[in-house]
Amino acid sequence: MAAEYGCTGSLIDTYPVRTSTGATYGNIRLYYNSATGRNCAVNVKTSLGGYGKASHVSVTLKRCKTSTPGAWCNTSGEPWRQDWGNYTYYAGPVELSAAGRCIHVVGAVNDSPPHADGSSGSNGVHCG
Repeated sequence: MAAEYGCTGSLIDTYPVRTSTGATYGNIRLYYNSATGRNCAVNVKTSLGGYGKASHVSVTLKRCKTSTPGAWCNTSGEPWRQDWGNYTYYAGPVELSAAGRCIHVVGAVNDSPPHADGSSGSNGVHCG
C-alpha cells in the first residue's frame, strides 16, 4: 500500500470537482486502508483549478448513519473530518473510521471566480 498525499491504503474512488460550466478544478481522491479500517480523502487541484497557486480548497469526509449502499446518507450526529484553507496543491488528508457504515465526501476549489464543487452524491458510498 503506497502513501499518496498523506493517505495510506489503496485508492478506491475519485470524484471530480467542477465549475458550473463543467471545468474540472480538482479531484477528490478517496482511499481505504484495510489494515486500519480507515478511509482517507484529499482534494487535489488541477492546472485549471490553480495547481501550484494558493487558493481556497477544501475536503470533508463524513460517516453516514446507514450501512445500505445507495441509501440516502444522513450524517446528523455522526463524526466527520474537514480540512480547508489557502493551499497551493491540495486540501487534506482527512481520515475517518467508518467500519460497517457508508461514507460521504465533499470538496471545493474557489479560484476567485469561478467556484467548483464535487461530492460522492447524496447517497452513501463504499459501505461496509
